[in-house]
Amino acid sequence: MTTSCFSFTPLNKSTYKVVQDDSLNELPFIYVKVYPTLLVLIDTGCGPNHAKDPTVEEKSIRRHIETNLEKEGKLKYVDSETNEAKNKHWLVFITHTHYDHIGGLFEFADDSSIFISGYSQEYILKDLGCNSLCCAFNIPTPKFTVSHWLEQNEHLTFDGVDLHLEALITPGHTPDEIALYDSEEHVFYAGDSLYEVLPIYIIETSNMIEYIASIDMMLKFVQAKNKDLVSLGVRVTTASGHITDSADTEKLIIETQDCFWDTLKGKAVLTEQKVMREKNLLIYMNEANNVGFMCIDTKLEEAKKHFGFEWNLPAPVSA
Repeated sequence: MTTSCFSFTPLNKSTYKVVQDDSLNELPFIYVKVYPTLLVLIDTGCGPNHAKDPTVEEKSIRRHIETNLEKEGKLKYVDSETNEAKNKHWLVFITHTHYDHIGGLFEFADDSSIFISGYSQEYILKDLGCNSLCCAFNIPTPKFTVSHWLEQNEHLTFDGVDLHLEALITPGHTPDEIALYDSEEHVFYAGDSLYEVLPIYIIETSNMIEYIASIDMMLKFVQAKNKDLVSLGVRVTTASGHITDSADTEKLIIETQDCFWDTLKGKAVLTEQKVMREKNLLIYMNEANNVGFMCIDTKLEEAKKHFGFEWNLPAPVSA
């Protein structure tokens, strides 16, 4: 049996979850949704050069997924006109362009369709190496062409196929952050805007003011979906870019909102201070210690002033 730095497990009846065991300790969650003639990939991990165990045989995200899909008879389809077996076409959705989400994108760049937020195109086109943090972690910045710039509340189709996916533009963690809602499976793919246990990163290119506006918008969206789902006895669940794959989305958003405002008011629990890339970081968690924020102090100060909260941040620590 071939050893790999990736897992491959079912998330629901149409979708698989892939987790990369990487040397950067990101453990990114990657998702593959299977259609009769198409394959949707949500994010691509850290790339093949960052397997935690360098001795594993399989380090390619694409080959790993395609090998597993082929075993299950889901990689190919029979063309109705030619009666020939063909590989399904890849549609790659990037929740945001941080290194641990685009590290494997080069494997799909030549023959796949790539979908990215259209909200801040300059952020991607101008200096992706810096903005993605690829340069900071010595990861090759992938070269690719965006096939489609996503718009707010866009219902997604491809070549006449309804993907049953809706795009939400959710800037905050990064300017190009998106979420996707799968109306078939009632799953909300939140990228790095939402997850449990670990703090949400508010770092160099983050914006806390945009973030809370996105969170508020997401809550209204999910509450409306949950209302529509009452008769089915189901609720929207969250599948994030890390650690979370089945949380109740509405509950998680409300907990995140509460922690956000407690952080700005100085009421959240300061659990750690540290220096990273010459920036002073403050880590705040809620009392339950299941939701939190890791903020560059200047980003937190900017948000505090914007919303009118007056209290002094802790003094910076030495590197």
